[in-house]
Amino acid sequence: MFYAYWNQFTDLLSKERWQLPLQQVKQRHCLPDSRFIDIDGLSVHYRDVGDGPVLLCLHGIFSSLHTWQEWTTQLSDDYRVISLDLPNFGITGPHPDGMRKQLYSDFLNRFTDALGIDHCYLAGNSLGGWMSYEFAHRFPHKVDKLILIDSAGFFFVPPATLIAMGLPLVGWPMSQSPLPRKLVHSMVDSTYAQPQRLDDSIRNRYYDLMHRPGNRRAGAAVVAFIRNNIGFDTSYLPQISQPTLVMWGKQDGWIPPAHATKFEQQLPDCQRIMYHNCGHLPMEELPQQTAQDCRRFLQQP
Repeated sequence: MFYAYWNQFTDLLSKERWQLPLQQVKQRHCLPDSRFIDIDGLSVHYRDVGDGPVLLCLHGIFSSLHTWQEWTTQLSDDYRVISLDLPNFGITGPHPDGMRKQLYSDFLNRFTDALGIDHCYLAGNSLGGWMSYEFAHRFPHKVDKLILIDSAGFFFVPPATLIAMGLPLVGWPMSQSPLPRKLVHSMVDSTYAQPQRLDDSIRNRYYDLMHRPGNRRAGAAVVAFIRNNIGFDTSYLPQISQPTLVMWGKQDGWIPPAHATKFEQQLPDCQRIMYHNCGHLPMEELPQQTAQDCRRFLQQP
């Protein structure tokens, strides 16, 4: 009897009936200026707004290009602001290779080539910060300046839900079943120092994108890769020559604010700004102030 119920349960999960169809995800969360480009067998979702020097913006884990909407509005008068849903996340979805060493820097090299970008300014938040400095290290001729916002890099303990997703026994059922909406909303709230600044449309967007077909398994593979490699490689930070601005929310509950000083100590040409009453996503929580600081940094000779 047990095995009959178990087989019914696993059959239901394998059909992934709980997931949100991709077309529905697109209808809900594509923007009027959304674009798509084929790279690595993926239909990559991105925005390309404004004229001038290129500012390429990379989001964090289980996030999407929407996290840069306010920066795009604030900065596109002076810059060509490009944001994208990175492989394994957002509308773009799972990469055919899953997760491997240098997957993201290889992908970004092909993405910039496809858009005819010879060099750019590069901003990355959280996991996107790690992607940014790896790309700047491997392809230094393409990156003129670097902005790291509450960046992953040095050792930290991520939220319990993310840890569970990367565990061999726990991660599989978590990636194969719906997450409670309240749990996702709670995770999103924890990225802000003042969650009252959020509204349910943002919380629900994260929920929907985590239920896009394949995203949960792909994200879990990224978490497992990081765990299996005992974190991120920061050994080459002293070799990064590009001028770098480190931005950090003083109330970041995901990655310790003390890591901002660690980046400042490791990077040869680095400035640091700390934001009061701000959490893990300064470009969302304090968009005008952080965009002004970004512009000021990029305009420095």
